Amino acid sequence: MSQPGIAERRDFRVPFLAILLITLGVALFLDRLDVIALRWGRVIWTCIAVYGVGLIVMAFMNRRKGTLTWGNILFFFGGLVALYQWRVIPRDEFYALPLLCVALGLSFLTSYFYNPGNPVLLIPAFIFIGFGVAFYLWWWDYIDWFDFRYYARRYWPVLLIALGAAIALRKR
Repeated sequence: MSQPGIAERRDFRVPFLAILLITLGVALFLDRLDVIALRWGRVIWTCIAVYGVGLIVMAFMNRRKGTLTWGNILFFFGGLVALYQWRVIPRDEFYALPLLCVALGLSFLTSYFYNPGNPVLLIPAFIFIGFGVAFYLWWWDYIDWFDFRYYARRYWPVLLIALGAAIALRKR
């Protein structure tokens, strides 16, 4: 029984089966309309990525950090493999490492938005995203590898300064 004046908090949960059936139904319908060519590898990894999005949404709505972590992992890595399966990104081994770094960085960034009082999460987010972006810029010939190495060797102590500042701000 609730007390008058206190709003009841409702848990919003979407069952995995519901998300799976909706995603599978949309994929099969688009296959029947000849919009996409359906292959089961594509369907499975897309379902995993969609389920990860569902977990992320439920984590923000229900304030469950464990759900957020698994949602990030399933969404970013499932989405990465789904993009490979759908041939949106090339199947080159040079693309795998920076994509994984960007996915990990986005995972840390999402965790920061879940808990904005913890700025320490921004450090690995920017490191992983920065490494992935720098690798792509090198791969696409926007920066020279020797320039990248020079700046990395010269300015790496800035990471220590940022980490120390984040820890100091967290203690307050």
